[in-house]
Order: sequence, then structure tokens, then C-alpha cells
Amino acid sequence: MRNIKFGTFVMDKEGVLHGNICGLGFGSTDVLSEEATSHDGKPYKKLIADPLRTPYEVGAAFPKKKGDMDYYSINLESPFLPAPISAALFPDDGNKGSFNLVWSKSETPKPAVEAAVTAKQTKGHRPQHKSPGMTP
Repeated sequence: MRNIKFGTFVMDKEGVLHGNICGLGFGSTDVLSEEATSHDGKPYKKLIADPLRTPYEVGAAFPKKKGDMDYYSINLESPFLPAPISAALFPDDGNKGSFNLVWSKSETPKPAVEAAVTAKQTKGHRPQHKSPGMTP
């Protein structure tokens, strides 16, 4: 797993998150939160992108607690992404009131052809072709 930081947020006195997300497929985007309530009555924050021009919802932040740490579980969506992203908004230890948006991304598996070539090499066989992506 690889942790990728792709945003920073601060919370104002009213509990509104203000931040910036980089990497939803369209550069850097300003985001703020709006209070909401789930179907089962639990509070969460809607994440609204581009709040000053053409606001649109990009996800939600759900309050969580792990040990002594309060954080937010985040779901983000974009038409530029193949599927929604699950991330987390963790407190920034060095900057009180600030949060880092972090995505834990699993490492990309090797393509099947590369994995097969690697397997042959470990058995003492040499691949017939040196070009990646070529099958013997």
C-alpha cells in the first residue's frame, strides 16, 4: 500500500471544512463542506467543489474515531475517475486545525506478460523476446 496525500483542509470556528483537492482529473479544486444528515440520522459533511463559481457535490466526509484520534472517512467521485475513491482526512500533527487528505492506494500488479517472463527467469529460463509486452 502506498499513501498519497492529495489535499489539505482547515476547519473554521463553525465546523466547516475548507480545502483544496489535487488529482480528481481536472487540476486543483477548491472544496468546502456543508452539514448533512444520513437516512439513519447520523451527521456527515457533503463535500462541495468549486463553491464560488459552479458548485457541485464531489463526495462526503463521515466522522470517525480511532483510539484518541478523530478523523473523517471520505468518499470522492468524479466523472474522470473509473470508480469512487475512499480516502481519509487525518489531522495534521504539526498544524492544529489542519487536515491532510490521504488515499491508501494498493500497488499496481504487474501485467500478465511481465509476470510470466519474471516467472520463467526465476526458473532458469530466459525469455525469447527482450521487448516488454511481446509474447514468445
